[in-house]
Amino acid sequence: MRKISPGQGWSYLLAVLLWLAVSQPCVRAQRVLKFSPKVMEVLSAPPLELKDDDTQLNRLKKQRFNAALNEAKARFDLYKRGLTKLPDLIEVGQRLFSAEVDLYDKPEDRARVLQRHLDVYNEAEGNLERHVKEGLATQADLEQLRYNKATLEIDLLNTKNNTSQQQPTSQPSAP
Repeated sequence: MRKISPGQGWSYLLAVLLWLAVSQPCVRAQRVLKFSPKVMEVLSAPPLELKDDDTQLNRLKKQRFNAALNEAKARFDLYKRGLTKLPDLIEVGQRLFSAEVDLYDKPEDRARVLQRHLDVYNEAEGNLERHVKEGLATQADLEQLRYNKATLEIDLLNTKNNTSQQQPTSQPSAP
C-alpha cells in the first residue's frame, strides 16, 4: 500500500477542490433546462424599431418593451451559464409580455397578443411539468408559472369581454 505524505495530502486535496471548482459550472450547464420552441421564438425576437413619427407615449412603450426583451435575453444567457435561476426568467417573461400587451390600444389586438402569450405559457407549462418530474426544476417554479398563466387568462377573458361589450348588438325589431 502506498503512503501519502502530509505534503502530498494537501496537494491531493487541492487538486480535488480545483477539479470540483472547475467542474461545477459544467455540471450546472448540463442541468440547464431545454426550453420550448415558442419560448425560444420569443427570446429570438428583434427589438422594436423606434420611428420618428412615434408619439412620445408610443416611443416610451417601445423602449420599455425593448428593455424587457434585452433583459430576457441577458438573463437567459446568465441562466445557460448557471448564474441565475429559473424564477428570474419567469419573472422577466411576465414583464416582457406585459410590456408587449401595453403596446396595443385596440381590445382585439390586445386579445390576439394575449392569446399568443397564453400559447407560450401552455407550451412552457407542459415542458416545465416534465422537468419537475425529472428533478430538473422545482414545484415552486411551476406554480409561479401557473400563477402568471392564470393572470394572463384573466386578462384575456376581461379583454374579450370588453371587446364584446363594445360591439353593438342588434336588437330584434318588434313587429
